[in-house]
Amino acid sequence: MRRARILALFLDVLVCAAPADLAGLILTWIFWRFFPAARNGIPFLWIAAATVATIAFLLRDARGGRARRWLGIEIRREDGSVPGAWGSIRRNLALLLPLWNLWDAWPMLRNGEAPRRSDGRGNLRMLRIT
Repeated sequence: MRRARILALFLDVLVCAAPADLAGLILTWIFWRFFPAARNGIPFLWIAAATVATIAFLLRDARGGRARRWLGIEIRREDGSVPGAWGSIRRNLALLLPLWNLWDAWPMLRNGEAPRRSDGRGNLRMLRIT
């Protein structure tokens, strides 16, 4: 289960970042090629792309986790419902902060079935989909 959870994290990062990066590259090329006067706006374009990717990452578990479902696992609350937007943000915010991400994920790294520390407050748990 540990490998599946880590792979799901990497797949979610890829799913969140790749479209934003691709859009940023295409728009950068368009600005650079066709709108030379607007080249000063390219850094703001990348700030917007990074913001969109970060928001997508924070909301990745709102409906149970897309990459997790691909791997046959899912995030659910104890009552069986999905975490929702706020539960997803609270759960994933720790992964964006250095050192806090290691502290949060340490129980899962030691035991693949264990919940992360940020899962405890929202009563979230990882389920295998059969």
